[in-house]
Amino acid sequence: KSFGIPVAKSLFLHAENQFSNEEIICELGLPIFVKPSDSGSSYGISKVKEKEALTKALNIAFKEGKTVVIESFLNGTEVTCGVYRTKNGLHALPLTEICSENEFFDYEAKYNGKSQEITPARVDDAIKEKVQELAKNIYSTMQLKSIARIDFMIVNEIPYVIEVNTTPGFSPASIVPQMIACDGKTITQFWSEILEVEAN
Repeated sequence: KSFGIPVAKSLFLHAENQFSNEEIICELGLPIFVKPSDSGSSYGISKVKEKEALTKALNIAFKEGKTVVIESFLNGTEVTCGVYRTKNGLHALPLTEICSENEFFDYEAKYNGKSQEITPARVDDAIKEKVQELAKNIYSTMQLKSIARIDFMIVNEIPYVIEVNTTPGFSPASIVPQMIACDGKTITQFWSEILEVEAN
């Protein structure tokens, strides 16, 4: 947020800190997402729609690590963009639109076929370019390496960053290989471009 990047309103909690459910809800409202900050593949994430469910969601998240991020809910179109560095500079891959059958893009949606990933995303060119430029800006600002995948929620034509994946998956169910294919490249060509930069 301090870099001028649109993000959901959020709180960062440490297991050793004291906090009250009332203060969290007063600050962020409902619904909210409770996320462990040290976990991948959406392990430990809960969508909380009523205050009675918050304690359980926090317990689940803290099982994954000592720090938790709580974010206000954004209702929009979820897209994700892969970015990597080539010899010609940063390159943004085609966007993928994520349509989950579940409440959100959780582990089951990612790996058990409970989501539809549409590549390229069904957004207009202006939004696509805005997301790709923002993704490249984030990659550069965070000084990322190799391939990163950055998730956005588009609300009223504004792309809000919801997650930065520094080690995105490459399994048959993963999104980045779909982006690479849509970009007209093979996986071998993609890694060759990355290794060409990493070797220098």
